[in-house]
Amino acid sequence: MQTNNLFSMTTMLGFILILIGLALIVIPLLSKYFMDVEKIHPLLLVGVRVDNLYIGTSPILIIAILAIYLFLRYYS
Repeated sequence: MQTNNLFSMTTMLGFILILIGLALIVIPLLSKYFMDVEKIHPLLLVGVRVDNLYIGTSPILIIAILAIYLFLRYYS
């Protein structure tokens, strides 16, 4: 009997991790086109400038990763 593994939990987790990885690659490239990083909406990017280095994170990304973790923990 052949099973359809297209929507298994590990496959979905793989797709989500690929999308997060692409976002992590694209966001720094897009920041080159924005002259003032501080003007980006706070839900998209929150950060601190230390000397000449900007350290930031995305609250939406943190919430998405937390939701995925809780979903997988609840249903596994």
